[in-house]
Amino acid sequence: KIWCVHSIPNFSLPWQRRRQERSTGSGFCIDSERRVLITNAHCVEWHAQVKAQRRGSDVKHLAKVLSVGWECDAAVLTVENDEFWEGLQQVKLSQKLPHLEEDVLCVGFPIGGDTISVTSGVISRIEVTTYTQASAELLGIQIDAAINSGN
Repeated sequence: KIWCVHSIPNFSLPWQRRRQERSTGSGFCIDSERRVLITNAHCVEWHAQVKAQRRGSDVKHLAKVLSVGWECDAAVLTVENDEFWEGLQQVKLSQKLPHLEEDVLCVGFPIGGDTISVTSGVISRIEVTTYTQASAELLGIQIDAAINSGN
């Protein structure tokens, strides 16, 4: 789970900060050797502090944003604390595009929950679509699994 404290800048009064807000999102280890987590870019937008928490643990570890891809709404993070990475397994990402009606799982931490949520469904559409965050047109995959807000 990714925890973020962020504050949207005040562009009309740049010397003043707006009120800090807190939010959470889902994150996954994609490279345990290089210590890389992936989350959504909108989860860490205007971040002041980011923390990562392993499933089943109460400890939140300070995380560092390595890179943000606004066009595809993805961000990569790392955690410097060795304890965080002990025994952590990475998600296996497919090198191939899925096919229509292929089974999928949607895994994450939706808003309002402290435990992981898993729903299943199938691929219902694959097409180029406009991503809201940066108005870029990229390949989008639509699934029919029930997705809760923040998942």
